[in-house]
Amino acid sequence: MGSAFSSSSSYLQYKNDFELVIRATKDLEHLLETRFDAPPEKNVGLHDKITAAQNSHGLSPDCVKKLRYLVTLRNKLVHDHDFNSLPDREHFARSYDSVAKELQDKLRGSSRNCIIC
Repeated sequence: MGSAFSSSSSYLQYKNDFELVIRATKDLEHLLETRFDAPPEKNVGLHDKITAAQNSHGLSPDCVKKLRYLVTLRNKLVHDHDFNSLPDREHFARSYDSVAKELQDKLRGSSRNCIIC
């Protein structure tokens, strides 16, 4: 996956909404699993992984709301035959950026408390 986060501007390079959404949420899922104690099992949905990260790392209600928004759009694109494009790409990107910032801040904060780090 490269770095833990990509900026919305790097995601907006994708002209296809499916690729934009799948890549962004795939990176978020990987991050939740590897750094925020979300269960890595494939039979656990992203909403459940968000809940696990919220419980273990105290994500803010705003961050959780935006994560759920991103995942809901992902699910609609993948599973709803009649939903084929994002209603607002810029809003999706701003939501991603906001979530990424909070998650980065949480990671920085947790490394400050680490004796070994």
